[in-house]
Amino acid sequence: MCTLHTDHTRVGDTLPSSAFLVLAAETPVCKGDSTAGKTVQCRGKKGGAVKLKIKASVDAANSNVEWHKDGSALTIDGNKLVKSGGKDEELTINTLAETDKGEYKATKISPEEKFEVQVVDCLGGITTPALCQGKPGGSIELGLSGQTGTTFSWKKGTDTNAITADKKKYGPVTEAILEVKNLDDEGDDVEFTGGPTGSENEKFSVQVADCFGATGTVECPGKLGEKLKLRISDTVTGTVTWEKVGGDLPVGNQKVGAKDVGLKLEALKAADVGTYKATYDTSNTVLFAVSVPDESGTSEGKKPTEKPKEGSGVGGLSYSPALLVTVTLVHLLLQLAA
Repeated sequence: MCTLHTDHTRVGDTLPSSAFLVLAAETPVCKGDSTAGKTVQCRGKKGGAVKLKIKASVDAANSNVEWHKDGSALTIDGNKLVKSGGKDEELTINTLAETDKGEYKATKISPEEKFEVQVVDCLGGITTPALCQGKPGGSIELGLSGQTGTTFSWKKGTDTNAITADKKKYGPVTEAILEVKNLDDEGDDVEFTGGPTGSENEKFSVQVADCFGATGTVECPGKLGEKLKLRISDTVTGTVTWEKVGGDLPVGNQKVGAKDVGLKLEALKAADVGTYKATYDTSNTVLFAVSVPDESGTSEGKKPTEKPKEGSGVGGLSYSPALLVTVTLVHLLLQLAA
């Protein structure tokens, strides 16, 4: 496994809420291995990027490096795939997606160098836990960003014992990627750690909710009769205060998580539609606009359009008084003509 290097911000580190629009993590670099037959693992985050860089030295006498994926030559478009270096010895893969997984090979060098690209939902952080968000009942893949070793372990919350194998709940528990399945909005909303057995030092702040927000207004559509969990996605130092704008919190609501970071609405009703305000750390606020869209896409809880009164139209259509007179005269003329 290669080590992912960045100059300033480590991939997976959480940025302050005020920095999300202006800062971005630099592209991690995955260095190859020139040992014949060796394949290095390169993990990247969905939507992010990763740069593959060969270990071999190239000079003017060498041909330009060519890049292949799963045995086929790559078409370098300069956008999704970007080559760099004097002899194309670096390949950057942008906007990582599931389809980017596979074996990449640098050719025209001896020996050829191979990279296994893995794409995960979340890459670990060391100084600051990586922020990893998932939906209740869904799954999320946690990946170690830069660890070497043959056996890895994972821990959950304050438990000092390593996670044990459970096909319904976890993917492989001794590898560099851990899949957490059937996410529970309370039990899995904790910090996970992973790394080589005995030194699990990469952290993952897993958050599970239907709707996340740190500032501004967040749209939160729900379904009648089903629960809906709202959650602060920022780091919280004090206790969160929840209120419903213009009314009281629904009966049966639950404040969940350490410091009340989440608000769970049970068996959502039309009366629960509205804006919920969360205030934390004195001055930070976020509004959650809860709606219950029906099949036509409109929101329950709004006043329905008034139906026409009986006798005001023909076939369920409504007419103005002048138009109704005209329609009546036309019917009379047609009867006389017959």
